Amino acid sequence: MKPAFHPSLVNHPLGDPGLLIQFLYQKRALLFDLGDISRLPSSTLLKVSHVFVSHTHIDHFYGFDRLLRVVFGRDKTITLFGPKDFLSNVEGKLRGFTWNLVDRYNESITLDVVEVHPNRLLKASFRAIDKFKPSQETESPFEKGVLLSEPEFSIETAILEHRVPCLGFAFRENFHINIRKDRLNELGYPPGPWLNELKEAIYKGETDSFIIRVPKLLRGKEFNEISLGNLKEQLVLISPGQKISYIVDTVYNEANKKRIVDLVRDSDVFFCESPFLAEEEERGRDRCHLTSRQAGLLGREAGVKRLEVFHFSQKHSTRTDQLYQEAEDAFKGKETSVP
Repeated sequence: MKPAFHPSLVNHPLGDPGLLIQFLYQKRALLFDLGDISRLPSSTLLKVSHVFVSHTHIDHFYGFDRLLRVVFGRDKTITLFGPKDFLSNVEGKLRGFTWNLVDRYNESITLDVVEVHPNRLLKASFRAIDKFKPSQETESPFEKGVLLSEPEFSIETAILEHRVPCLGFAFRENFHINIRKDRLNELGYPPGPWLNELKEAIYKGETDSFIIRVPKLLRGKEFNEISLGNLKEQLVLISPGQKISYIVDTVYNEANKKRIVDLVRDSDVFFCESPFLAEEEERGRDRCHLTSRQAGLLGREAGVKRLEVFHFSQKHSTRTDQLYQEAEDAFKGKETSVP
């Protein structure tokens, strides 16, 4: 079955970290971290609805300017999530520019910014039409780690340690809907936008009596009204959804390891930073980063299906094969001892 969500690293593993999840059947994408995003075309950035920033070290946040430049004047709202002090970080970025001409634009851009704390979320809006002055500032409880919940998917987070709070993220597709194209032909149903309406009704939990208007012909103006229950029985296969996890810039210790494993458990794909070689464990601890071996151990303990390591230190540009191999050996349990 073709997945509905496609994850890919923004850069080569030696480049700035970042993950893009594109929606295959919608003009929409999610972006994790805002480092160097120059490789992403403007057409892709215009699809981004939500951005999840692990922390605001420069290699994770300096791409904010390019994103803002691309979406400015597009009458969009983008929601950004980040850790402690994220509101002031975004406000500082916006204060670095002069906005005296924004009233000349008919279409504005709104940034809804959410700052994540262990038990609360601080929120504010920054609207271009208001020269990006913060407004609608609110505070809400935050308990179960879910940042975003939609009918198709949810985003969970854990606050990790990097000498500053650093967020890890897990994308969870609620379930996957596949349309049986062979049955479409057999039943004489044309393809078209109505299939997205069918999927949306299932994701929203509409009752089986809910009516879907199915065109009689491709681009035709005549419709048959068919119940959702009948269409599900005739056309739909439902399977477990994907889980995609993203961990960067954090230290390997018992408390942090538990947070990571709990967040990424059973992921289909686990994107995990791996800046240092196994022999550099002390250096990794000092810099609050993971080694290749530790990334593999985390993936193994969490029972993930596939491990993708990245965010390699530039000094290891000629030893990337070793980083991959050490991570893979630990992930597959080829080591003689595990701490």
